[in-house]
Amino acid sequence: MSIKPGLWVLGALICLSASLPASAQAIYKCGSRKSPTYTERACSGRIYHAGSAALQVQRDEKQVDAHRAERNRVMARSLRPRTGESPEQFETRRRRARLMAEDRDECDRLDVRMPVEQASMINPDPAQVQKAETALGESRKRFSQLHC
Repeated sequence: MSIKPGLWVLGALICLSASLPASAQAIYKCGSRKSPTYTERACSGRIYHAGSAALQVQRDEKQVDAHRAERNRVMARSLRPRTGESPEQFETRRRRARLMAEDRDECDRLDVRMPVEQASMINPDPAQVQKAETALGESRKRFSQLHC
């Protein structure tokens, strides 16, 4: 039983076409971040291509520049020395300007807590001194971790 050469070519073409990846089609992300929906029609500036790992985002350059300029103005305003501010206070504020708001708040709380813990180490009771040393060590460790 012999197979015709035309069938060999046809079989090879079928196998080859089945192994090729499907062409990427545009998929559009719509809706909010909490409940996104995906459609074939454009509804926003974000385009996801199926089959490719790269994300193509179409941004308005004017908005990007305006946002960057506003962020730079806020940073410049926050990094000017205030009236009556010592160089040490200014340096602390400049360093903490890069921190997230929660971390800045925690640094401020540590600034208040650490002198209280140091003052409680003067207590004549050794148990209280040991407790204050432990608390002060933990506060200093956290202070260092936050880069206060």
